[in-house]
Amino acid sequence: MANGDYEEKLEMVKYFINDSRELLDDVEPQIIAMEEKALSTGEIDGVILNAIFRLFHSLKGSASFLDLQTIISVTHEAETLLDIFRNGQAAVKPAHVDLLIRTTDFIRNILDVVEQQLSDEGYEDSAAVIVDDLQKTIANVMEGGTEEEENINAGCDLPAAEEEQPGDEGEYIPTGNLDDMGLDITPEIMKHFIEESIEILDEAESALLALEKAPGDNEIANRAFRAFHSFKGNSGFLGYADLEEISHHAESLLGQARDLQKPCDPVAISFMLIALDILRDGIRQIDLGVTPELSGKAEVCTYLEKLAREMAPAEDQGLKEKEQAAAPPEKPAQPEVRQEKTSQPVKEPNGEASVKSSAEQEAGDSKERQQVSGQQQAIRVDLEKLDKLLDLVGELVISEAMVANNPDLRGLQLDRFEKAVLQLDKITRDIQEVAMSMRMIPLSGTFRKMVRLVRDLAQKANKKVTLEITGEETEVDKTIIEQISDPLVHLIRNAVDHGIESAEERLAAGKPETGRVSIEAKHSAGEVWIVVEDDGKGLDRDRIFNKAVEKGLLRSEDRDLKDEEVFKLIFEPGFSTAEKVSSISGRGVGMDVVKRNIEKLRGKVDVRSRPGSGTMFAVRIPLTLAIIEGMVVKVGQNRYTIPINSIKESLQPKEGQITRTPDNLELVSIRGELLPVIRLHELYQVSSNFRRLTDGILIVVENEEKKCSLFVDEVIGQQQIVIKGLSSYLGHVKSISGCAILGDGDISMILDIDDLINSVEGVLN
Repeated sequence: MANGDYEEKLEMVKYFINDSRELLDDVEPQIIAMEEKALSTGEIDGVILNAIFRLFHSLKGSASFLDLQTIISVTHEAETLLDIFRNGQAAVKPAHVDLLIRTTDFIRNILDVVEQQLSDEGYEDSAAVIVDDLQKTIANVMEGGTEEEENINAGCDLPAAEEEQPGDEGEYIPTGNLDDMGLDITPEIMKHFIEESIEILDEAESALLALEKAPGDNEIANRAFRAFHSFKGNSGFLGYADLEEISHHAESLLGQARDLQKPCDPVAISFMLIALDILRDGIRQIDLGVTPELSGKAEVCTYLEKLAREMAPAEDQGLKEKEQAAAPPEKPAQPEVRQEKTSQPVKEPNGEASVKSSAEQEAGDSKERQQVSGQQQAIRVDLEKLDKLLDLVGELVISEAMVANNPDLRGLQLDRFEKAVLQLDKITRDIQEVAMSMRMIPLSGTFRKMVRLVRDLAQKANKKVTLEITGEETEVDKTIIEQISDPLVHLIRNAVDHGIESAEERLAAGKPETGRVSIEAKHSAGEVWIVVEDDGKGLDRDRIFNKAVEKGLLRSEDRDLKDEEVFKLIFEPGFSTAEKVSSISGRGVGMDVVKRNIEKLRGKVDVRSRPGSGTMFAVRIPLTLAIIEGMVVKVGQNRYTIPINSIKESLQPKEGQITRTPDNLELVSIRGELLPVIRLHELYQVSSNFRRLTDGILIVVENEEKKCSLFVDEVIGQQQIVIKGLSSYLGHVKSISGCAILGDGDISMILDIDDLINSVEGVLN
């Protein structure tokens, strides 16, 4: 192939793959929406069905243009099946939906291969299996049969749970995979598999935890079933038989529960969550480049299979043996799938954890989200590219400031230039906002992991705990998401283990026997606030104080310290007041980790507590870690930047406003409030143009209702500041959080206002 022809085909393939993936993203939610409508009303939604048909038709047409016979053949048969439904010749059943979903999964995998080798060569046999299953289904529904369609999904996927007779777990048979076909598994395929697996398993966990709250909810059971089914198909396609087998048994158990209209009890949910943990561990091992070794796989498969058998009706227990006879028995009529929802909590054998979060709403709102219109389009972008974009935006901000503040242009009358600079500034800010928003993702994924954590901790501690989640839609930078998870885990662990009392203790104290832990997220003044609160017994001030004295952190005469100062000692390394070390907490390392991880994000964590009422931890993190609005001030020849969110006002004081304490501490009176004065030139030992406070400027700054004033020579102005870290050889610089390059090329130190105020407060105390 000539180089020009190759480039042309490469461009065509790229366009085809992007277009096809968008079509698949559209068709899958609509297939599920069609099934839900059919199950709940017994009718087929004609609008949705026509949309699905058109999407498969578009896929076939696009594939024909590149002569991709595998996609052409399976989409053609899918069209035929859909046409039968459109003509009202058959009703849509779960087995049909599973087959259509398996068809879309197959097409996705083919697209990954075509992206690498520009053809679908070598996949003819795999496509033939899908085609054969579709043709058998078509023939069966035309004859009005019900038995054949229940055994369709052999070949390159496993039998789904609803395709088995109730109680028939049978012998597990691995599916065909890429290695069996002699094809290479490319790094791109593996990367896509790992990313998708993480998303699927998160969805499965969310559904299982919601199902535990509403065990009879068929829609939630279907969500969990679909997740395990998708994971099973992907694992089998890449030859991970162990992962495939575990997900097969979990899927089968969910299928049994759904088909027999039996709720999954807490034991079944627990074993499926254990299976989920094993699958996650397998994906982590694959991501590390090693062959997964799944500890506990045999045991969990055995228990899941046993639970599925026990769920089957008594008359069907011997069905497997009967099926091996010459004439299989007639399958009972398919029960209508319709369940009343319940919001009653599930009682645990050793403890209880219920959840009030968006997981329940998500199940109830699934129909609205899966309508034909309004599908959100999205693409995957490598994080490295986003980081590079953000770096370039930072450089653009600096360059724009350099142009606007070019000293060669001072004093010149350049009206058009100034107008252009204003326009450039607007565009730069818009680009910055878009670039930042591309890295912003909601906290919902992180918060939902806490649902499982609270459940498991409550069981281990034999306590009853409910978790309330608020503001999970709050968006933060991806870097924050990655680093906030561990601190939240430690805070939740401490709340459940040390904060929440046992049911007996709570009843004796006049409290409800079920404890409450809440997580709330919100935006406030350029920061993200994450508040973890419980209604437990609160922190024991005296015990903390005595432990601090014992460790040499405080003296006995410090007993008059404020409660907040005493409570902050729990963040000291190795500090713990726990009487015994449990498997959950008590070694004195967790809270230290919380503080260090939050400070790495330039954030702060505070604690409030009342005996008998509970404890609250408030975590505050900058909304963005890269660019801030700052006020640049000058002290002598040095420049400092104050974050604009910390500034309350600026003023030039009069002589009558200034006073001194007996210890010679300067105070300024502003509207009846005395504020301490910090002279930056003295703090950093630099020269200053003014010595008298009345000659310079005071900048009033605030942090958590604590105020002080900073004495500077002059205010240069407000600017967007790109934060740069200090070089490691400088070590820790007092009350400095970073530096920035200004528009004229000078360096400005960024002040840490929280640290400044705390240092002054220490002197006042």
